[in-house]
Amino acid sequence: MHFREQVLPYLKYLPTAALFFGLIFDIFTLNRPDALFENVVIIGYLVLSAVLMLLLQARADNGSESKRLLMLSILQFSFGNLASALMVLYARSGTLTGSAIFIGILALLFLGNELLRDRYKRTHLRIVIWFSLVLTYSTLAVPVLFNSIDTFVFILSIIFALATTLILVFALSKVARTDFKKRSQRILVSITIITIGFSGLYITNLIPPVPLALKHIGIYHSVARIGNLYEVALEPPAWYEFWRDTNKVFNHTPGTLVYCFTSVFAPSDLKTEIRHRWEKYDTNTEEWITTARIPFPILGGRADGFRGFTQTRQISEGTWRCSVETARGTLIGRTTFQVEGDTPILQQKNL
Repeated sequence: MHFREQVLPYLKYLPTAALFFGLIFDIFTLNRPDALFENVVIIGYLVLSAVLMLLLQARADNGSESKRLLMLSILQFSFGNLASALMVLYARSGTLTGSAIFIGILALLFLGNELLRDRYKRTHLRIVIWFSLVLTYSTLAVPVLFNSIDTFVFILSIIFALATTLILVFALSKVARTDFKKRSQRILVSITIITIGFSGLYITNLIPPVPLALKHIGIYHSVARIGNLYEVALEPPAWYEFWRDTNKVFNHTPGTLVYCFTSVFAPSDLKTEIRHRWEKYDTNTEEWITTARIPFPILGGRADGFRGFTQTRQISEGTWRCSVETARGTLIGRTTFQVEGDTPILQQKNL
């Protein structure tokens, strides 16, 4: 058997392997939503996929079937890598539990990209997927451009995505060899439904707070700024809790201060307000009770995040957590800890 005959049966798995390789590549290379490389990659895939859709529409009833299949394969690859890149960037912002629904939607889009391979011949589906990706990207990029994450900027993000997609639909209608009117109506209905659903996720704080990302959070016994560093006193985590910044058990002396120290990444020149929400778990009602909500402004630009802290004396034994939120209440990150009354064994550390 010739080498070509041996390899040929496995070629059908190449697009899937390429998609998952692209996902692994994105995890290790995509870090900052304001970096040139990340934006060039995403915009490049969006432009490539738009051009391919125009070419496929223009050649709908003409041209070689092999070339058409090649363009469909490249389009599938572009969509898959777009979904994986956006999923990675959004996953770096907010908590997994707080953003699970939205991240899950992007993950399904990434995996469904492979399952829908044979349906890419449908113009309607291609445009719906492209609009979903543009909308997701615009809510990441527009806040970086305007150095703000307020509701007005979110509305601008939606307007940008709608305008860009409508321009593409208009261009497709011009190159179409068949009647595009009925198809355009179905496309516009789908785009409207997606926009309403996306807005609903924003209103309910289920979209991660991009482009903000929590870099560090810990509970400390003291925090003091010395020059460009912060000196903190902490109870170190157990050796096997390598993912924690401080011990999950906080030994507290009544009347002394407790500090929540965080570093939150924001793109250069982005100014916004965040807040620390201190909460205690009530075992009777099985609910988290807010004891303090303390806001403070942050300024982007520092690679390791803008550092800030809040403090409180309203601490008693039990289960506590300090949550980092946007002004709208979208969760950026949190840490949960158990307060006990033993004498702490402290270490000093610079942050």
